Amino acid sequence: MMPKIRERSGSELVFSVLKLLMIGYQLWGAESGVDVTELCGVLRTTDARIGGVVAFLAGEGLVSRDETSGSVRLTDVGARNLLSISHNALG
Repeated sequence: MMPKIRERSGSELVFSVLKLLMIGYQLWGAESGVDVTELCGVLRTTDARIGGVVAFLAGEGLVSRDETSGSVRLTDVGARNLLSISHNALG
């Protein structure tokens, strides 16, 4: 019998999406994006939940979604804010 996978909370999903997008931004640059359906698979959640997280983050100006390709990426402002926070936390 397969173990039941715990559903992530909204804040866990927000953090996880931002973490994945920040890693991509640092490794592949500002134009790197992730397909929304891939986020669903990696984070083991539904399109609706990821859609809500992406909508929230877009409203905060942290991410942008390309409706044509179905991908999401950090905005320049979002990356600057998030990366400066993580840099300042390191000391």
